[in-house]
Amino acid sequence: MSKYKPFSRRVEVRKRFATSICSTGKQFPGMVLLFITFFLLVVDLAVAVSNVTYTNTVYIITNAETPSLSLPGLTPVGKQRAEQCLPAFFRHLNIGFITTCPLNKKTGLCAETITTANPIASSLGLTVNTQCGDGGTTSDDCLTDLLSSFAKNSTQNMLVVWDINGMDDLFDALSIDEGDLPGEEDPDDATPHYDVLWTVVKGDVKTITSQGCAGLDGRAPGT
Repeated sequence: MSKYKPFSRRVEVRKRFATSICSTGKQFPGMVLLFITFFLLVVDLAVAVSNVTYTNTVYIITNAETPSLSLPGLTPVGKQRAEQCLPAFFRHLNIGFITTCPLNKKTGLCAETITTANPIASSLGLTVNTQCGDGGTTSDDCLTDLLSSFAKNSTQNMLVVWDINGMDDLFDALSIDEGDLPGEEDPDDATPHYDVLWTVVKGDVKTITSQGCAGLDGRAPGT
């Protein structure tokens, strides 16, 4: 999973700030240290807020169930979730835009994520956008800019389908206060949770719920 740097603008601001106070620091080291701490806190908060400029609801899910031992493809349960449950689930949620991480042809990363997203997009008459995700070929703010661009001309909701192993990076990239991610309720719980739906509004997670796939949610990924 590529590593995002959603707060790279902080680095630029900090560099300029550090340069401007070097001489002052020699005269009043204690006061400058206190001011620096306060300033950096303000910068962090300001950048985090400014990254989210849209009010559209963003729904976030992971790829459907995959086999153990890192084998490629979806399990029978995963196929059923992707092809039957999710298209019906999102049909009534006014989705106007779907994005997912791009396929890495060398490693196969995000293949299952795209496979999960495609049936949803087909049922809604949409095309899956795979523009953002590879940190080597996209800008730090690619995903935020992508969602903001759609939101400028539409009030419809947006769906992000992401690789289950890259959710931390995704939430960081979108400056989202993720709350509890799957498996974090119990540090000893290593079971992947493919049935989770995050509902995000203005950078805040409003709800973390089940996708409501009858007979699938809560089942072991290989069954």
